[in-house]
Amino acid sequence: MAEEDNDKSEPASPFKLKEAKNKGQVAKSLELNSLLVIMGFLFVIYLWGEQFIYQDLAVKSHILKSSHMLNYEPARLMNWVGSIFRELFMIFLPLIAFLMLIAVISNLIQTGFIFSFFPIKPDLKRISPVAGFKRLFSTKLLFEAFKNIVKLLIFSSILYFALSSLMPKLVGLMQMNPDYYPAQVLSMIVEVIMKILFGLVIIALLDAMYTKWDFAKKMKMSPREVKDEVKRREGDPLLRAKIKELQRETAKRRESLSRVPDADVLITNPTHISVALKYKRKDMKTPILLAKGAGDLALRMKKMAKKNDVPIVENKFLARKLFNELSIDDSIRPEHFGKIAEVYANLYDVTTTNLAMKKKTERNT
Repeated sequence: MAEEDNDKSEPASPFKLKEAKNKGQVAKSLELNSLLVIMGFLFVIYLWGEQFIYQDLAVKSHILKSSHMLNYEPARLMNWVGSIFRELFMIFLPLIAFLMLIAVISNLIQTGFIFSFFPIKPDLKRISPVAGFKRLFSTKLLFEAFKNIVKLLIFSSILYFALSSLMPKLVGLMQMNPDYYPAQVLSMIVEVIMKILFGLVIIALLDAMYTKWDFAKKMKMSPREVKDEVKRREGDPLLRAKIKELQRETAKRRESLSRVPDADVLITNPTHISVALKYKRKDMKTPILLAKGAGDLALRMKKMAKKNDVPIVENKFLARKLFNELSIDDSIRPEHFGKIAEVYANLYDVTTTNLAMKKKTERNT
């Protein structure tokens, strides 16, 4: 049994993936999020970078110009520092807000909308020494180590070659008017970020592919888990068969009212239970229970029987016994033959008497 549970060879079912998503367990690449955020940062810097720089320089210029009037009393100094931070915050607020929006969108692109408190629920497995030891030698940890080494090599190489190519420009700034510094520095920053992005694209793609593969591997199911899930979703086969049988019985009971006009006799309890019997000598070996009902349905069956001139016989014991022991369309059992024979005999006598009286009445008229 344990070997069967460990043999997780089946892909995760849509139901299991949906349950995992509800718990906040999805395949998500953090490197892909970083790539999209840096791309957003590059977009903002390319469009409004000079504006940010000039506004920042204006604030710092004001600080230098007013430095001789600076009061070092704690209260006034705190107010002064607070006003500077507020000005800087308002300058860079659009950039911060845009990057936060990009981060949210990048998560939604990968996982869709998820709201779950499950990840923050206490779990003893997270502090288990055995589980922690297993994580030290997991495939994911080895991949993370490999990824970090690759990132270090790629980014170090990019920065080295980028700064080497920019060195003449940086030295050339000393020969230029300081008014041109912001535009020149901004173009250098954009150039370096563009080169970093090329390296990050490779890392993000590798991380995204590994994350999906690792998540699919974790979500795999054993044949036993597949069977248990089917039972959990659709119920035990025996229970489902019983439910279907009850549903069929209920449907037949609903049809009971429409079957009453075809019955030979209706046996009642007298108000709580009604059972209708039918017997065709040529087609049936024994009478069958054509319809049955309890409560309000039993009363309606009695009204329908009176409306269609179906004989009504009151027999509490027999009505209850037939109702409890037989289903609709079941044949009468041998232990019922005696009582049913009496009912049909009385019914025959009554019918014969009625026919005789009817013929006598017709002759007299």
